[in-house]
Amino acid sequence: MYSEKFERDYNWYLKYKDIFTFDGHYNKEIKEDYNYGLSAKECFYKFDTNGVMLNTKEPKLLSKIFKCKGSINFNIKMWAEDRAKGYLPKIEFIKIINEFELLDWMIDAVEKQKYKYY
Repeated sequence: MYSEKFERDYNWYLKYKDIFTFDGHYNKEIKEDYNYGLSAKECFYKFDTNGVMLNTKEPKLLSKIFKCKGSINFNIKMWAEDRAKGYLPKIEFIKIINEFELLDWMIDAVEKQKYKYY
């Protein structure tokens, strides 16, 4: 049902949901339904692909997944700025890449966005 890319990203968010917890925004409003709601994964997929928030039986997990996604995007921006200003040399960024097993699209986003901050 899910694409390989979605599975990869979702599993990354799941693994790092308790580390990447700040994105500078309020939490999304989650619709809870413990009896008939969908899993956090199903709800995240629907929101990520169609912008539709469905009822979930796993509101805490879904909230953490949303927060993790927002947080990694926030960190990408900060890392790009720091790379551009010379505060985060490539060797140090590689340590971050390895420590958090950053996905290729995350690394590419940092390297492409850094040019906005020169």
